[in-house]
Amino acid sequence: MRATKSPLRGSVTQNNVSARARVREEDGIGFLARLGILAGLLLIVLVAIGWGWHVGWPQRQAKAAQEEALNLTRKARFAVRDIVVEGRHQSNKDDIFDALATAQGAPILSVDTQAAATRLGKLPWVGSVLVERRLPDTVAVILTERVPMARWQHDDHLYVIDGEGHVLPAAKPDDFPSLPLVVGIGAERETQALFALLKKYPDIKDKTDSAVRVGERRWDLHLHPKITVRLPEQDAGNALHRLSVLMDQEKILNRDIVAIDLRVPDRLAIEPAAGAAQTGEKHP
Repeated sequence: MRATKSPLRGSVTQNNVSARARVREEDGIGFLARLGILAGLLLIVLVAIGWGWHVGWPQRQAKAAQEEALNLTRKARFAVRDIVVEGRHQSNKDDIFDALATAQGAPILSVDTQAAATRLGKLPWVGSVLVERRLPDTVAVILTERVPMARWQHDDHLYVIDGEGHVLPAAKPDDFPSLPLVVGIGAERETQALFALLKKYPDIKDKTDSAVRVGERRWDLHLHPKITVRLPEQDAGNALHRLSVLMDQEKILNRDIVAIDLRVPDRLAIEPAAGAAQTGEKHP
C-alpha cells in the first residue's frame, strides 16, 4: 500500500500570509514616497506661481493680451471717430474733452465710461453726467448742468447759486445781473421753496427786488418801490395770497408806506412813511 501523505496546509497557509504581509509593507513604503514627491512638486509649482505673480508676469501677459484684443477691435473699425456732447451751455468744451481723456482713433472699447463720468462730474457747472459708447465709433457725453437761480449775498460777498443752493464757483455775479437777489444765512437753502411760492403770484414776483432771510426762520421781501413785506415763519403761501389780494383790490403798494407786516394771520400791520400815522387793521 502507498503511504498517504498529509497535506502541508498549515505551512502553505503560513507562507502565503507572510508573503502578503511583505507585499503590503513594500506597497506602503512606495505610497509614502510617491506622496512626498507629489507634495514636493506641488510646493515647487506654488512657489513658481507666487514668484511669477510677485514679479507681475501674469499681469503683464493679461495686459498684453488685452491690448492685442483692443488693437484687433480698432482694426475692425471699432475706434473713436466722433465725440458728441449734449446739454452743454456753460461748461468749457476743452475742460470736457480733458476730463473725458480719450482721443480720436483710440479703441472705443478702451473708453472707461464710469471713470470718465466721475471726472466730468467734478467740473463746476456739471450737475449730473452720463457717458455712453455708441458703437461702432461714437462716444456720447450727456450733461445736465446746474442752472443759475439767484444771486446770494452773504458776509459782504456775492455768489451765484443754483436751485439746490449750491454755489457755482465758475459763475460771476456780474454776468447774471437779472437774477433775483437773496440775502442772509440760510437763504441759499430756502431759495427754491420761496421761488416756488412766488411763481404762483407773478404780480408779487415781478415787483420783488430782493428777499432777506431773517434769523434763518422767515423771509422779508423788498418790493418796488422800497416796501418791505414781512412774511410769517409758517404758512407763507397764505400770506402771499393775502398780499396779492391787497395789491389787486386795494392797490396797497400805491400807498405812502414803507412796510407791510403779515406775520399775524388775522392782522395786517402797515408802517407808513415818515410823517404819516402808523395804522393797524384786521383783515380776513
